[in-house]
Amino acid sequence: MRPAPEKKPQKLPRVLTADEFRRFYQIVDRASDVQHALMLRLVFYTGVRVSELCRIEVADVDLEACKIFVNQGKGSKDRYVLFGKGFATALRTHIAAHPTNRWLFQTRRNSKFTPRRVQQIVKQHAEEAGVNATPHSFRHQCITFLTRNSGLADAELQLITGHARRETLAIYQHIALDGELEGKYQEAMGKVGL
Repeated sequence: MRPAPEKKPQKLPRVLTADEFRRFYQIVDRASDVQHALMLRLVFYTGVRVSELCRIEVADVDLEACKIFVNQGKGSKDRYVLFGKGFATALRTHIAAHPTNRWLFQTRRNSKFTPRRVQQIVKQHAEEAGVNATPHSFRHQCITFLTRNSGLADAELQLITGHARRETLAIYQHIALDGELEGKYQEAMGKVGL
């Protein structure tokens, strides 16, 4: 009988503190590239993987319904991701300013961005902001924020985020420990009297 394969240790993803998150986007906003600012906001708002971001076509964006079709995401699965109504105006303006674009975010050479290029853009802004972040950090940031603040059920989060297993979302519950939960814990433990 073969021994069971060893389980990989499960590490919690790192998310930025509120201050680090704010600093990062302040640096992004000071930069001169509006397209980069939109792209990096979309990564957070939708929680898409960087490879999925690079493949978004203009035709995949539904500005009225505030959703984007992710064609063949991880595991060759199609899904929709959502974005806020306030962000729809910025995307509408971006799309109108680039009427011949095939890709939502396109390079000067009229090709789609590569995941490596997006990683370089994030790294540049992160270093300037003095934070440790990758494009995937903002996926974790989005899912943690939704876990903490949205009231969405795990099954709903699973649909939006494209996780194959609901159990994977459990790690975000650990990260999302917020002040209210910590306050309840401290209050309860304060009654022990040891």
